Amino acid sequence: MDARQKPARRPPPPPVETFSPRSGDLDALPPRVAEMRERILVATRSGDIERLRPAIEWNETLPLFARGDDRPRSFATVIDFLKRYSFDGHGREILALLQAAFENDYVKSTRGSTVSYIWPHFAAVQKPDPTADERLAMYRCVRFANLALTNDIGLPLMQRAGIGEDGTWHYFLAG
Repeated sequence: MDARQKPARRPPPPPVETFSPRSGDLDALPPRVAEMRERILVATRSGDIERLRPAIEWNETLPLFARGDDRPRSFATVIDFLKRYSFDGHGREILALLQAAFENDYVKSTRGSTVSYIWPHFAAVQKPDPTADERLAMYRCVRFANLALTNDIGLPLMQRAGIGEDGTWHYFLAG
């Protein structure tokens, strides 16, 4: 290497994600996070997937509901997508999964300066040997189509939701 040449700089490694202990303390949530959670739960309790639209459209960007080419790409198509994605074809499975997720404890995720809240806690921080009650709670968060699938440590492929600390609903995905 020529003495005048500077060595190539490598980009810094991505920040490490850390998780808080699990919590059920809803008063500890930032107000906008608590408000989004409540908007979602009101819709789930209605039994009508169309009632989820205001929570989805409260964001500036569409939450991620699936990966791949068939995922919804606009607010106009998202409810029809959720109906098709739902085993019953009407969106009731999605509503039940959202309700099960948001009625569980959560964890606070920090990655660099990015903070979000993840429900259910056990989808973010997984332990390899859950109790029978924990495993039952996990299966309440699994799409019917994914019942036979497991992750790399043998746990069910659960749906999880993430809301940013500003109240933006980022995703509701299996993984």
